[in-house]
Formats: sequence, structure tokens, C-alpha cells
Amino acid sequence: MNYYMEVTEFTKKYIERNIENDITPDEAAKKANYSLKQLNRIFSLTTGLTLGEYIRWYKLTQALFDLKYSEMSIIDIAFKYGYESQEAFTRAFKEVFSLNPGKFKKIMYEVVPKNRHISKFIHDEEHKYYYRKGIYSRLDVESWIITKPNRIWVSARRNCNCLSIDKFYENCERDGIVQKALSIPNTIIEGGAYLPTEIYNKEKWQKYLQAKIDNDKSNGYRWFKKWELSFGIEVEEDYPLKLLSDFEIIKISESKYVVFNCKTNSDSNYNDVINSAWNAQKDYDVTSNGLKWAYDKIPYFETLDKDTGYTLWFPVSDL
Repeated sequence: MNYYMEVTEFTKKYIERNIENDITPDEAAKKANYSLKQLNRIFSLTTGLTLGEYIRWYKLTQALFDLKYSEMSIIDIAFKYGYESQEAFTRAFKEVFSLNPGKFKKIMYEVVPKNRHISKFIHDEEHKYYYRKGIYSRLDVESWIITKPNRIWVSARRNCNCLSIDKFYENCERDGIVQKALSIPNTIIEGGAYLPTEIYNKEKWQKYLQAKIDNDKSNGYRWFKKWELSFGIEVEEDYPLKLLSDFEIIKISESKYVVFNCKTNSDSNYNDVINSAWNAQKDYDVTSNGLKWAYDKIPYFETLDKDTGYTLWFPVSDL
């Protein structure tokens, strides 16, 4: 399988370097010295995608980022990625992202990809685009491994309306939720917890979310969401529950975390700091440390503080 991964990575890099040259699956296969049938089999085993799907999704994802971050016109973006007309590009974009590029460029809705594989694809590719285009600077990030004992997450508000992260925190601030949570004494951390759906009734939550999606896709509801964001604070396991009667209590068992921290300074902005921490996690070689990510049943956390910077706690378990 390692050899298959090498072939796949070689092919992906070749496609990425030549994406503006209207590359085809046949050309990629020839470059990798395989027949199209052979390479498609290898590529599908390692990625779950055919070469044609990967090329198509990569083109549209790069076009999405160009719409979001560049000043290019829609027609220029269409031609850049090999579409014969703006109309052809619009049809392809809308089929995958559920809205047309003009509407996205004007209002910057959160796109709703047609399946979770495309959602992950966007997530994995966006930071590469940042680096290539110089949108933000990669800052120094420290990382370490800790074990947290049993404790309690005190949820002041959950993101039940599937708002964007920035909008959710903005609403918490506006509605006094942040101040209410910070008024609780003797807390460990305050910030966001990404709660696995396993914590709740998974079937019930997914039905609720699907109803939201079906009701109005233009509001940015995601096709799939594995975690639900909560704003709140963390306290010790024996904290007096009578002080927490106005909040939702979520008990979290002892768990191990890889922690990433990026400091703020006068020369950096919050976007640089946050993106640097997240991308340090993406680049972290978890298996070489004898660990694997453990998102399914344990929340992961984020905090942003002007003194300590931005910190992420990602749950892991031993291999």
C-alpha cells in the first residue's frame, strides 16, 4: 500500500502542477507509466476517487478559492480552468456546490457540497492555496502531548443553527453568552468545543440537520457535519454542579491530546495565527509518535487569547 500511496501522491502533484493546462486522466496515467485502468484502480484504492473525479473536483475547488480570494472575473476563472464558457463553468460549479459562482462571489455564502468527500477535499486543499498565493504567513507553532483527567464541559450555547464559526462566536458575544460563561469561577479553559455527534442521539441529530438543509440550502447549511460546535468552559470533575444549573453539562472522560499553540504578536493578525495552528495539525505526523487521531467520542477544543495566542487540543489515542 505504501507503493500505491507513492504513485497516488506523484499523480496528484502532477495534476496540481498542470491543472490550468486542461489535463486529462489519460495524460496523468501516461506520466505515471500506467494504463488508465491500472492507475484508476490504484488511485481509487488510496483516495476513493477516480482520476476524472479528482481532476474535476480539484479544478472546481481551485476555482472556488479564486472566487473567494482573488479579484479575477468569473469568465477569466472559467477559462483558466479549461471551461469553454462562463455558462459551462456555472453549470459545473452549481452541480457540485449547490449555488452559482456569481452568487457565491457576491455574497460569499458557505458552499454546500453535494457530498462529504468534497467537503473534506475543500478542507484539505484550502491551506495549500493560502501558501501558494501568499494570503497569510506561516507562523511558528509549538506542539506537545498531554493527558487530561476526567472533567466537565459546560456548554453555554451549541451551534444548532449551523452558523459559520465566526458568525456563531459573534452571536455568542452579542447575546451575552460569552460574558455569562466567563462569570463562572475557577474554570480551566473557555472557548469552543467541537462535540462529536456520538455525544448526542446521532440519528436524531442527523435528521434535524438534514431537515435544515432541505429547508433552505442558500443559508449555508452543510450537507454533512460530524461535529457540533459549542461555546463554553471546562471545569474539574468535582466542580459544584449547583453553580452550573443554567448550563448544559457534558462529562468528558480522561483523554490524551496533541496541543498546538501559535502566539500572537504585533506583526501578526488573528487569521494568520489561527490558520498556522490548524495547518500545523494537518502536517503533524501523528503515527510516528505512536498515536492516532481519536475524534469519534472525544471533543476537540480551541481557544483564542491575546496573551497566550490560539490553541488547539486534538484528541489522540495510542496505536
